[in-house]
Amino acid sequence: MNDDSTSPIAYEYSLRCSAEHAFDTYTGRIGEWWDPRYTANAETLQGVTIEPRVGGRVYATHSDMGKDDWGEVTVWEPGRRLVHTFTLAQDARHPSEVTVKFAPGEAGSGCTVRFAHGGWTEANAAVRKKFSDWPVMLDRFVALTDSDG
Repeated sequence: MNDDSTSPIAYEYSLRCSAEHAFDTYTGRIGEWWDPRYTANAETLQGVTIEPRVGGRVYATHSDMGKDDWGEVTVWEPGRRLVHTFTLAQDARHPSEVTVKFAPGEAGSGCTVRFAHGGWTEANAAVRKKFSDWPVMLDRFVALTDSDG
């Protein structure tokens, strides 16, 4: 396996709001910014939830299938860092991992958000290419966060 198949998919954004507000929007309002097309069924999506604690579930709720588990929170540091396993569009036995870090901007202005979708191994690297659309999702997060922050 080459490094490209296991290296994290990473993006960085500079936002106008505080790290705390960005964290709260990312975690508490994910149902508003997550694009329904990137779920099991866009037509029946009712919401996306990140339970706010270590061990909390990450899941989508659909009117036709109930709760569709996407992962489990492994690090919960409000205003600073979120890490969770990720099984959406993958074999749940070999989850990848999403890490989002929130840092205050320089001179106390805004914040920097560093997103990484990693945890790629020989067991799950074949599906890594499915995740090239993260900017679609993250741009929606940034737009929501900057619109009210």
